[in-house]
Amino acid sequence: MTISTPTVFFPGTQCDERVWFAVWKQMDMADRRYVPLQWAESREQMLGMTKHTVGSDTVHLVGFSMGGFIASLYALEHPEQVASLTLVGYNPAGLTQADIKQRKQMAAALEKGRFRPMSDARQSQLLWRQGPHAEKAVAVNREMEHDLGGAVLKYHFQATSERPNLVSRLAATNITINLIAAEHDQIAPFADMQAVSQQLSASAFHQITASGHLSPLEQTAQVSAALNQLLA
Repeated sequence: MTISTPTVFFPGTQCDERVWFAVWKQMDMADRRYVPLQWAESREQMLGMTKHTVGSDTVHLVGFSMGGFIASLYALEHPEQVASLTLVGYNPAGLTQADIKQRKQMAAALEKGRFRPMSDARQSQLLWRQGPHAEKAVAVNREMEHDLGGAVLKYHFQATSERPNLVSRLAATNITINLIAAEHDQIAPFADMQAVSQQLSASAFHQITASGHLSPLEQTAQVSAALNQLLA
């Protein structure tokens, strides 16, 4: 079934359209839009890009990881324009303490101009190595990292590493909120996402099996099926 409402997608940290390409191929959308957060240098620019992409329309917002944070902020500012808010691998309660610590360390290194390719250990935090599509996900992630580089990562960290708990504010709205959580996600842990869904009475909760954080790349079919069901 064709999704008739305009649907706006947001990428994650140091990601671009490639994080969504495979998912888009398995969806039928009359009006697909994308917010190029990879070119933003501040949170204000990210929200400005979102406003430009949405225009005056009522839209579905679909945010992956960091993109879920920006989509949530926009939804809270403009609830009248939001047909639904779908958060993929983003916990509106905020980042885990371990991720905050690692981000601060990486941000400090980037400030000194020390950008290094992501370690295998960090890759293993982002995806489930035992998954059937893990190597393909690693390859796409490496391509995005290589092409976007340290500057994009630095700006993303500066703009979005401070993520307040948005659960109570989202729960107070009438926005339809959908959460898509991966079974082995170490960035937005499944149990934490499940707990948040119980606080959002309007939410639908979908589990992605055999996947880590990079579920649009690791389990494309499951993610696209969930979106087709939620947004149609």
